[in-house]
Amino acid sequence: MKIIVICGAGASSTFVATRLRRAAEAAGTDVEAVPSSLSSFAGQLGSADAVLVASHVGDAFADVHAHARAQGVPLAVLPADIARDREGSLALEVVRDLAPRIHHGPALRKEHTMATRTVTIAGSHGLHARPAKLFSAAAKDSGLDVTIAKVDGKAVNAASILGVISLGANTGDVVTLTVEGDGAEGVLDQLATMLETDQDA
Repeated sequence: MKIIVICGAGASSTFVATRLRRAAEAAGTDVEAVPSSLSSFAGQLGSADAVLVASHVGDAFADVHAHARAQGVPLAVLPADIARDREGSLALEVVRDLAPRIHHGPALRKEHTMATRTVTIAGSHGLHARPAKLFSAAAKDSGLDVTIAKVDGKAVNAASILGVISLGANTGDVVTLTVEGDGAEGVLDQLATMLETDQDA
């Protein structure tokens, strides 16, 4: 699969892509990681199977997400500490989480419905390890593109437990869930209910 890596600067994108390729090769996973930048990624989307974007791109994330969605290319957010991922293992984990949502070729891609909802975290200890694991597993099992973000914060891949935990969502925090794909409303209902239920009770 061809993965476009965008880290906001050409050099860091190259480092992450190179480490991802090495990790994938060592694991026997077929990944072609291609570094890109915020100024050139749009022209590369047509041949891409997926996009990985760094969390520090800030306001540019919305532009990357819009372009990827228009092309039907699934997108995932890299962990905030991706620069310390010397072995490429974190990036490879993100790719593995993303794999069920990859449509394997532009000819098979199509526009899907999108549903968004704001939800208040009900867990007595917030969205920590156990509820985050249950939530990210449900998002991954849905097979759809699911992101979660705190108010005025960056969206992360809801299928990645690392991404979900990195939000630091506490009891009473409001988050925005976005689901893209066929049956998005049903998946959104399920995930929203999980967040509105105290999993530690």
